[in-house]
Parts: sequence; C-alpha cells; structure tokens
Amino acid sequence: MKFSALPFKCPSCGSFMVHKINSFNLVCTSCKTTKAIDATVYTRAKSSIYNAQNIPASSEIKVVDCPGCGADIEFKKQQISTSCPYCETPLVTQPINGIKPYSILPFSIDTETAKKTFKNWLGSLFFAPNSLKKLLDFEHKFRPIYLPYYSFDSKTFTNYSGERGDAYYVEVQREVYIDGKPQIVTELERHINWNYVSGSTNRDFYDVLINSKSDLPDIVKQVSNFDLNRLMLYNPAFLSGFDSFEYNKELENCYQEAKEYMNSVIHNDVLYSIGGDEQRVHSINTQYNKEMFEVTMLPVWISSFDYNSKQYNIAINGVTGEIFGERPYSYTKIFITILIVAIVILGLFYLNNNYNTHEVTNYIHTY
Repeated sequence: MKFSALPFKCPSCGSFMVHKINSFNLVCTSCKTTKAIDATVYTRAKSSIYNAQNIPASSEIKVVDCPGCGADIEFKKQQISTSCPYCETPLVTQPINGIKPYSILPFSIDTETAKKTFKNWLGSLFFAPNSLKKLLDFEHKFRPIYLPYYSFDSKTFTNYSGERGDAYYVEVQREVYIDGKPQIVTELERHINWNYVSGSTNRDFYDVLINSKSDLPDIVKQVSNFDLNRLMLYNPAFLSGFDSFEYNKELENCYQEAKEYMNSVIHNDVLYSIGGDEQRVHSINTQYNKEMFEVTMLPVWISSFDYNSKQYNIAINGVTGEIFGERPYSYTKIFITILIVAIVILGLFYLNNNYNTHEVTNYIHTY
C-alpha cells in the first residue's frame, strides 16, 4: 500500500532535514540550517492493560514514494522510518499498528562516540585473539535505530509462607592426624534451627521495559539501563535520519515477560522478609493491581564485525553508551592461563606439604 513520507523540509533551501543528535533540532542536509523540534516533556499517561485490546502487529508492507528521487521504496514489516537507498533522503511515516508509540528517548550518543566506545571495548578484551586487534584500524559502520519497547507499571501485594533458618554452632570432637600423629581436636559444627513463618510484602514496579521486536540479534535484546528521566512525548521528527520500527510482539506475551521479571524481584523480597541465615519458601501468592503500559521508542546503535568467517554483533545504548558485544576467544591464551594457574596451585601444595610446624591453628586441643 502506498504511503507518503512526512515532510521535514528546510525553510531556507527546501532540502531535507534530519534530527541532530543530542539536541532538539532538525538540521538541513544541504545548508545546515537548524529548526527546533516541538519537544514536549514526557508526562506519565499510561493505559490500563485491562482496557487494551491485544492487537497483533500489522503485516502490511508500506511502499513510500521518495520525495527526493521519486523511487518507490518498500519498507520492511513494521518499519516506520529509514533512508532512501538511492538518494539518502530521510523517509518517515506514521505508525500503523493498533497501539501507537507514546514516548521517545532521543539519541545522545553520536556516531564518533559509538565508534570510540567500540574501539575501547575491543582493545580491552583480555582473552581476544591478538589478530582481532587489527580491527581497531578499520572503520565500522554503526547504524542508529529506534526500537519499540513496552513499558509496564504494576502495584503488587504478596502473601508468602516458608521457613526461617537460624544458624547455631555445636562443639564436636574429632580425631585428626597432625604431622602423622593422631590428636583429638574440638571443632565448631554448623546447625540450622528451622521455624515456620508467614507474612506479606508489597512492591510497586515502574517502567519495566520489554523489547517488543522479536526479529533482533540476541545481543540487541540485552541493551538496558535507559535513562527514562529524559523521555519526551513521541514526535516523528526525532526519527528523521534514523531507522525505526513498531512492535511485532503482542502485548499479552510481553506482559508475561515483564511478570517473570517482577516475580524474580518479589521472590528476593520474600527471602529478605523471611530473614535468618537460610530460607525455605513454600508458597508465594501475588496480586497485581493498577497494571499499566505504553509503547516507547528507545535508541540503540547496532554494528557487527567478521572474524574467521563468523559474524559478531555489537549493540550500544544510544543514551548511556553502555556496550553489549559478542566476541571471539583465543583458546591458546585460555590454555596458557589455566596452565599457569595449575602450576601455581601445585607449587603451593608442594610447599605446604613440606613445611613442618607444630603450631596448629583453628583448633582447640584436648589432652
């Protein structure tokens, strides 16, 4: 189906404008004129999960008439924006999925910073093959992309039952051999006193992020720790010059992923509430209230490199600069390290067995 690109034209020369990273401006690709983006500060206005329809992602393929060269550009499924492969004109369209993006976190890490982050990371890999360092001299193309995330909120109240284990120590006597001679020593033996406990705990969750695009490299799905204090209300102008996508994972499935994360946190809360030195959990029953959500667009730099005929993917948080990467290993370096450690351990063992002393520590002698 035919779609029209949103017009982001320069007021001075009529050329096309793209978002300038780390600013609230569009900049002309020709004369460098800037134009302010209507950047509205994010206000929390999430929708109730119970009132939302579990609308699947649209499978419609967009065909966009490029205003730069006139070519018909076919978008990928769920794609919102890209650049014309012939004339590099930025192409931005309206989202067509049933659940629209509500907020966006603009890029603050630019291309040069992303490349520098990658090179610093690559140079710090201890067990990397020496030949991999040659990649430091190459330029790698990093692709900036906005990815759709569901952001979930929920208030939870949990009842639990279990056992609290408190440690106590009992003196026990054992026969041991010291310097080849039998001796009676007294040791402290650890025991646990278990008591049944029950109680409740509560926790409020805000902005639990679940990536809602399934067809991504695994490393991209690990990108986290976005600074959501910098969220803005969704404005397509921020997408000009970048690739971006809508969700293709259904709301219900993503919320189940969010609940798995919440349950892991709640389980740790229960352990803390039980207290003691050890804990046994018999039951956890959690009520979820005020379950809210929205779709937000978050920035990620994506790249890859080839080594020994295998591709390794790289992803960088577009706001914090945190890098997540796949990497090859030098098995020769690993083997040598293990060998050195084994030699050191054997040497210490040999010295310990040949060191004669009549002093025995950590024991109470009974004669």
